[in-house]
Amino acid sequence: MITFIIILTTCLLNVQIAFEQMLGKTKKEIQAMMNNHSEYSMNNFGISTNDNTLRYYNAKKDNTLIFYFDKAQKCKHIKFMDDIDNLTSKSQELNQKYNKTGKKWTCKTNNANVIIEIEQEEYNYSLNYHY
Repeated sequence: MITFIIILTTCLLNVQIAFEQMLGKTKKEIQAMMNNHSEYSMNNFGISTNDNTLRYYNAKKDNTLIFYFDKAQKCKHIKFMDDIDNLTSKSQELNQKYNKTGKKWTCKTNNANVIIEIEQEEYNYSLNYHY
């Protein structure tokens, strides 16, 4: 059981760590990366044909991951949506991993500064990753 928990935690952290590294990647690169994370499935429900995004859903955790692309098909913004009950633990995790300035966290990856911001709503919150 402990081995299972360690493997599951490692998988979840790998997805989290990879978020900032996915900025600037192409759609095909992100699809290949997400294929390694079976807990997320592609979700095309309600997507407009004009919407230049990839959406993934984790049914067990009830969270959503959206990648936004520019005209060159490079990822310019990532949004991770989760239940509001997880906000405190996620904020603590971000405080440990990244530099906090005001209400934003920053890190450097792929030779660029990545900004991480939280949008809080009544029932959920979003983490937004962008340059």
